[in-house]
Amino acid sequence: MGGMSAKRKSLWRSWWRQVPLPAAALVIGLLAGFLAWLAIDRQQSAALSEIFEDVLENQLHQVARESLIRFDQHRRSYTYLARLMANHRRMAAYLETTIWPEDGSEYHIYHGSRPPWVPRERIMPGVAQPSHMLLADEQGRIRETYYVTDDPLPASLREDAELQMAVTRRHALLTLIDDEPFLLVAEPLQDDQQAVMGSLVLLVPLDSTFMAAAQQSVASQQSITALMDADAQVVLSSSNPLEIEVGTRIEDLRDQYVLTTQSFSDYEDSDLNMLFATLVPRALYRETGQAILDLQRQQRAIGAGVIVAIFVLLFVLLSARINRSLRRLQDFARRALGEPLAPLESSGNRLIQLEDRIHDVIELVLRARDETRHRHERELRQVEALRIGVMEASVDSIVTVDAEGKVIDFNPTAQKVFSRSLEQAAGKSLSGLVFDEPSGQFFDCLVARLSNDYSDSPVQVELTTLDGEGEHHAMEVVIKPIELDQRLLFTVYLRDIEERKQREAEIRALAAFPEESPNPILRVNRRGVITYANAPSQPLLEYWQCRPLQTLPIYWRDQMEFVLSSGRTQEVELATDGGLFSLLMVPVPDLEYVNIYARDITAQRRAEDALQQRQDELVHVARLSTMGEMSTGIAHELNQPLSAIANFANGCARRLRLDAGGKEELLHALAQISSQAGRAAEIIKRLRNLVTRQHRVREEVDLNQLVSETCALLAHDLRKQQVAVQKRFAARELVVRADTVQIEQALINLLRNALDAMKGLSPLERRLVVTTGISDLGMASISVSDSGAGIHPTDMEHLFDAFFTTKESGMGMGLAITQTIIDDHHGKIHAESWPGKGSTFTIELPLHVETPESLAS
Repeated sequence: MGGMSAKRKSLWRSWWRQVPLPAAALVIGLLAGFLAWLAIDRQQSAALSEIFEDVLENQLHQVARESLIRFDQHRRSYTYLARLMANHRRMAAYLETTIWPEDGSEYHIYHGSRPPWVPRERIMPGVAQPSHMLLADEQGRIRETYYVTDDPLPASLREDAELQMAVTRRHALLTLIDDEPFLLVAEPLQDDQQAVMGSLVLLVPLDSTFMAAAQQSVASQQSITALMDADAQVVLSSSNPLEIEVGTRIEDLRDQYVLTTQSFSDYEDSDLNMLFATLVPRALYRETGQAILDLQRQQRAIGAGVIVAIFVLLFVLLSARINRSLRRLQDFARRALGEPLAPLESSGNRLIQLEDRIHDVIELVLRARDETRHRHERELRQVEALRIGVMEASVDSIVTVDAEGKVIDFNPTAQKVFSRSLEQAAGKSLSGLVFDEPSGQFFDCLVARLSNDYSDSPVQVELTTLDGEGEHHAMEVVIKPIELDQRLLFTVYLRDIEERKQREAEIRALAAFPEESPNPILRVNRRGVITYANAPSQPLLEYWQCRPLQTLPIYWRDQMEFVLSSGRTQEVELATDGGLFSLLMVPVPDLEYVNIYARDITAQRRAEDALQQRQDELVHVARLSTMGEMSTGIAHELNQPLSAIANFANGCARRLRLDAGGKEELLHALAQISSQAGRAAEIIKRLRNLVTRQHRVREEVDLNQLVSETCALLAHDLRKQQVAVQKRFAARELVVRADTVQIEQALINLLRNALDAMKGLSPLERRLVVTTGISDLGMASISVSDSGAGIHPTDMEHLFDAFFTTKESGMGMGLAITQTIIDDHHGKIHAESWPGKGSTFTIELPLHVETPESLAS
């Protein structure tokens, strides 16, 4: 049985030996490639289909979520619009003067005209107007209707009691009105006492226009959004009514569209069970999926063909390579081993032929093994010698010494560094050639110890060497023991580390810099732990009640986190028992810590406060001086109402004594007495406000009104010089945040200077113009222009200097104090003059602009 098996094996081997290797590779490759393609096609097609479905589902859910978010944002914009309109000043002004009858009989309709409670400008230009705007009273009854569009108002809106109750609360309601979906936005209306007077209602139809606008022009043409009634299972509205009509049942859409529905999470007060749906045509994804599968099959077929071709080519190249290897093996056996092999066959399976040749060569190699072993040992010693030669070319100094520390080899780098040739150094002690005396002694002891206790581990030390010029250098010395032919040698590597030492010293000096600083310096990590604090930081640590390596209080931990997250430097002031500190917090995001540089600004702040107090005193003295100069005019102004009061009082007394005149005449006289007394009180009030020393109070003030009141204070001086003030006020209110008394003082200085400049002119030539408006920089401006002689060009540059005056009796402090007041209000003052024609002084102050948040609050 064994003989038959061996015979069959011999016949199979003989037949296989005659078949060329490329032909066998082609047959095997084609068969294996076809079988692999069949197996992989089924598995990959199924897997690809499953992956495609998963990706499609994830993308569809993502598109649906984004569509719902855009819908909700669009809905919220109407809530913000209602809130801004309900708190607008036009609405407040309208409600102050409007009283609706209790019986609900009064009903106003605005069609084609804008109601007085609607702002003239578009508050939110990016939001489409609702179809209707309604005003309802506290019971939800509609009192006024504004038709923004021509669409009729749903009739049930005024009749449905539930809808009337819905508009009395603040919410955005999705509801059906007359079987049509609407967004009903209600916002309470309050008066100055926060009492609810009714509601503002915005009615927005949820039609195709709303649905398309809700997607903000980013919706794909391949998807459609719709609102669906979950109970009735029908479409209420869609972004593409041409494809999906209102009233279409959901079941009728599932065959043509992939449908995803989502519920509204923040519409708990809605009276509808409504769903938000996203629909994508199924045909689109079927065609895409089939195209991908066909493409994958083509690619797999091409890949299988390429693999078979590469497989055959590989075996062709392998056959050629084997053929060359057989020839080389033939030559190797003839030349290296000295015994030729049998001639090569002209054709057949080169792989089996190579196997036979290898068996023959192995026999020859085994006989030559002993000879080659000795030759390899000699080659290894040569390689070792070459390695030593490579080490000699190193950029570091390399010296070979014996067990006594005497030089055997000196590489070129060592010869250059220590200015000694190999001939000069050979046989001499290395310690005496390159080291100073202490380092040389240490080196000799180290070599002696390594000689007695041999170890192949290198030893590294730092020693001091002397170069050829006698200068000391710090060296890193590595000693590596080597045993060669039963002889112990040492390879010494010397690397100059003088520059590295200098850099280390510089780094240590820089590290000590914060400790030497007289100002507090701290470092805090992201968790709020103080990792470093120098000695001057003790007042801050006592304030925070912590020590280094402890955590800051929660407020300051949040500050550190904010500075790191923003990546911006922040400066704050901190008042402690030890003084007032300015803290500069500098983030280092890469290392996640914050450096705090502090400085004591207590003395600086005291000096600033003292300077501010002196300025206030100077301004107060200037006001008193101004009032002294205006005392005659003010006394005249005050005397007029007092004289009128006396005259009317005497007249009343005379009529009472004579029993003449009726009740109406006495009441008229008493009314005139009261009016003149009020006028006198107003003069005294303005006078008291101007001369009384007050704390700085910044308040919102209209510059137009302030200029009018200031001109009233100078009424006597104006009449005395026969000057009529031309007031050219801006059409709008110019509201600034300022100290009213100080700005009045500045205006009085400018007006009095203008009157003084026109004293030499005839009354007909005197012109005084006060103009208010908005400057080119967007600031509120007041200009005082006169027709006086003007200012000489050489005096212009000293105009605002203290104690500079062109008047004979002036102190030169008026314009200097005026500039101080304007600078304190973050404003500007400048002058223009035309000699012989007059001058203009202009004050610019920042406008007080309310933010949208303050308008809505």
